[in-house]
Amino acid sequence: MTAQTHRRRVGDLRTVLPVTLQQPDSTGTLAAINLTGLTVTFKMVNAADGTTKITATSTGVTVVTAASGTVNYDFSSTGVDAAGVYWGTFLVTESGQTDAVPVRQKDLRIIIDSDTQTGEEAYAAAVAAE
Repeated sequence: MTAQTHRRRVGDLRTVLPVTLQQPDSTGTLAAINLTGLTVTFKMVNAADGTTKITATSTGVTVVTAASGTVNYDFSSTGVDAAGVYWGTFLVTESGQTDAVPVRQKDLRIIIDSDTQTGEEAYAAAVAAE
């Protein structure tokens, strides 16, 4: 999966997070993961302090086209209630074995703005407060 940034505002629930899940194939080339028969969950972590914002869940995850690795995540209100920068991860599980996608945590960046500050401003304020 190539690096992706998804920006939204606090409280926005209409727009989903669309992602094509990819991993290197046997030649090292990024290729879509065939999700047929696999379980996909989503989790999200606050980039400022490392706390879990959304615990790994299949709720809100929709596999759009299994063969091409396309999924959507539909946020709940508790997932978009605070401005900041977050890292998203999809977990793909088969027979009890799980891979995190993207592998590099910072490759799926979710920025949530509020009416009064950007996600980056909220992130900077949270880091400064620690």
